[in-house]
Amino acid sequence: MHMREAIKSDYEVVHQIQKQVHEIHTKERPDHYKMADTTLDREYFNSLIDGENTKVFLMEEDQPIAYTIITIKNTKERPILVPKKVVYMDDFGVESKYRGKGLGKMFFEKILEFAKNMEADSLELGVWEFNENAIKFYESMNLKAKMRRMEIDL
Repeated sequence: MHMREAIKSDYEVVHQIQKQVHEIHTKERPDHYKMADTTLDREYFNSLIDGENTKVFLMEEDQPIAYTIITIKNTKERPILVPKKVVYMDDFGVESKYRGKGLGKMFFEKILEFAKNMEADSLELGVWEFNENAIKFYESMNLKAKMRRMEIDL
């Protein structure tokens, strides 16, 4: 297993894994997500590859089996906030047939290593409340809830 930075020609494989993750979200939150043939826009993907503060990583065995999209954020100096460098995980997906085998954990550990090498103060991400498997996984990786985003339907 190894992690590598994605290139533009990796679009299709990332899109296929991302589609699997998207299907979970459409089932659980049809008020937010809908099915589509294209769930990851190629132009957007290319902008991530070219971005100065964005990275797309793949975990490979013989082929890519997982991906993540991260953004490196530096909080601005403000009188009320401590400046921080944060690696924000926008997306994390493991090919469905490889889930539950410890490969996501190996990948996540490599991402943490990357964040430490970037001298980040923290790694942060968002996870939907319905996604109990993801929450358990992230908690097993020592992540803790930082804040809660709430809603009311009107």
